[in-house]
Amino acid sequence: MRNLVSEDLGYSNCMGPELRGFVEGQLLHDLNRYIRSEEVIGRDGVRFDWSGSCVEGHRTHWLDGEIENFSGIAVFDDVLDLIAEGWMEFIETETELHVFWWFLRGGSKYGVQDKTSNFLPEHVWKKLSPKVRLNWMQYAPREKGFPVEANGN
Repeated sequence: MRNLVSEDLGYSNCMGPELRGFVEGQLLHDLNRYIRSEEVIGRDGVRFDWSGSCVEGHRTHWLDGEIENFSGIAVFDDVLDLIAEGWMEFIETETELHVFWWFLRGGSKYGVQDKTSNFLPEHVWKKLSPKVRLNWMQYAPREKGFPVEANGN
């Protein structure tokens, strides 16, 4: 069993503090879209546990470090109840880095909806240019009228 909220950064030790803060903020923003209740999870009292992180594919340099699409990420609340755990993905454009949950399993306390398919979240898709969308078409969102054309909304 993993040491809850370990200071061990696992394979994510390639991220500097600025990048880690950015990534965790993006993941929390995305996580809130999977919560079934009205509760919003913010930065206060939330701890990321990267000790089980594992490299799953591509890598890029951003801000003060390197980012991978890590699996084995866990998020805990202030009393160490599991909020969710999963695998993140990112899309780098010329000017932005979009970070989101690729797969997600929620703990029971917060009613987090599991994400078991590797489709892009709609809110990320809408931010991508048509050119970038072409590279990610096979992962276009599959809900609420999706998929869409690369140049569509």
